[in-house]
Amino acid sequence: MIVNSQIYKLLRVVRSPFTKSYYDIRAHEIRQLYPYALKNKMPLLYLEAVNRAGELGSLGEEYVRLRRKYAKIEEAVCKISKKLNAWGVNYAFFKSIKPYPEVTVDIDILVFGLKYPDVLRNMRDAGYVFLARGPLSATFRDVKSVVDFDVYDEVGVSRIVYLDKDVLENFVGERKLSNSEVVRSLLPEADLLSVIAHSVLKEQMYVLSEYYTTLYYLADMKDETLNSFLSLVDKCKLRLAVETHIGISAMLHYWAYGKLPLCLVKLINMLKNNHLELPHGIEKGFSTPYKYHPITILKAFLEKFGEEKAMRSFALQALNMCNPRFASFVVKKTFNRINRKTY
Repeated sequence: MIVNSQIYKLLRVVRSPFTKSYYDIRAHEIRQLYPYALKNKMPLLYLEAVNRAGELGSLGEEYVRLRRKYAKIEEAVCKISKKLNAWGVNYAFFKSIKPYPEVTVDIDILVFGLKYPDVLRNMRDAGYVFLARGPLSATFRDVKSVVDFDVYDEVGVSRIVYLDKDVLENFVGERKLSNSEVVRSLLPEADLLSVIAHSVLKEQMYVLSEYYTTLYYLADMKDETLNSFLSLVDKCKLRLAVETHIGISAMLHYWAYGKLPLCLVKLINMLKNNHLELPHGIEKGFSTPYKYHPITILKAFLEKFGEEKAMRSFALQALNMCNPRFASFVVKKTFNRINRKTY
């Protein structure tokens, strides 16, 4: 077995939307796997699977707690959605409302056009507690539901824009939540791309929640949407990031189930393989969270030099690095990112 045994068991328990194959989990393994599911940002997805198998046992209270938290998150999303609509804001939720039930750390909102300063002011006035502000985003908390909202002016890391919101604005639709409310969200192909870009360029780490986000989105994509996804990948200069992510996802699916779904086969045939990342991961004994090879991250950023807005943001980042305080902050964040075990 090339993969870590915990990955194999977790993937078999949670299953793929493309297979009915199931791992007959033992009672003592259920609690042992839960911390691993937490590290991979998929605690509720894991407990939902265990619950379906009727094996929750001592994790029953945790499951109930997460279901209540999930309901509170959806309520908070609906509340801020109605306020944004009332304020006349063009916006979309992105990369944090999963295509499956999951409790996320925070909810991301992308503001299109020039209303970003107005949104920040309106959120303060509406009682949302301001927590922090960076070059491209600000964070607020809904105190009642204890849910944080990251409001973005641009999608990026530090001052580097890795996804052009002017392109994403053409990929906004509606998302129906489990409580039957409807909110504005990026379309599946754009939301999947935002998840992959965030994984490779910002977090520089692959976790299993991204694997399941990919599978669940692909399971509902027809050929037309797949082609739209690939067109968007090239337009946003993110081909290497996507090739790397899809390659790892396909590898995990094949190792867990011995086969690949047709949509993954089609994507692999349309993309190249990252001949550095997979051998690197296998050599180390593949485990998640998995840190991408530094050369992969560097090449993914270099690819962005082909996009005008990204190029301008690189120049702005370089200029701001002349400020010792800003440079120190960037170095500290980079060091923390290199040494952490998950995000």
